[in-house]
Amino acid sequence: MKDARFKVSPLKLRVYLACPLRYRYQYIDRLPPRLRPHDTVGTAVHFVLQQFFRLPVEERTPECLLALFDQRWASLSPRYRRMPGAEELQQRARRQLEAFAAREDLRARPLLLEPYLEVALAPDVVLFGRPDRVDEEPDGSLHVIDYKTGEPPEEVDAAQLRLYAIMVQKGLGRPVSRASFWYLEGGQVWTAAVTAEALAQAEAEAVALAREMQGAASFPGRVGPHCARCPFLYACQHREEIAQRRQAERW
Repeated sequence: MKDARFKVSPLKLRVYLACPLRYRYQYIDRLPPRLRPHDTVGTAVHFVLQQFFRLPVEERTPECLLALFDQRWASLSPRYRRMPGAEELQQRARRQLEAFAAREDLRARPLLLEPYLEVALAPDVVLFGRPDRVDEEPDGSLHVIDYKTGEPPEEVDAAQLRLYAIMVQKGLGRPVSRASFWYLEGGQVWTAAVTAEALAQAEAEAVALAREMQGAASFPGRVGPHCARCPFLYACQHREEIAQRRQAERW
């Protein structure tokens, strides 16, 4: 029997808020995305960190972390590795991992690494996703961690973290006391307040947005700097306007 509930993830909600037209391309029309080199490198770094922390503690050395990255990089297609800028991205990712190894506890024992979680927010709305990492705090509460390979933004949006905290708390039946972005470029950590009030508000907003998405009849495009990073720019009906504004506004 087909599940009639509407399923959303933090990414799906974020995409709709940023640009309903991209949401249509990605989730309704299901157009094939054209990912940027940055996206592929970011995925590789996340994969390497997940594999590294699954190793026995005695095997986790800085050299091992970099070797895992080199292996992952070598597994990418030669066409990708020859793309302009790919070598610079490779070196940047290696520097991020070197700094991570020097800064963080490589012997840490995360409770969970990229667990798939799916929880009901309402009888007709389900939230799903894979937080990068869940650590256990000394008091038994949980710390949700999301790795970021890009530059820290001027203003951090905590909505994604709070949605992950909801998934973990509901999915595991244990309280979440902290939720953090770990910016690998520069080593900054940004932590969101995890309170019952904040999570209740985030849950109500997610349910309301999910119902708006489900009932949407039109999907207007929202042109802005985010368009430069859109994997569906090649198909966008606003691409001429985007090209003109990128040149005029230098984004």
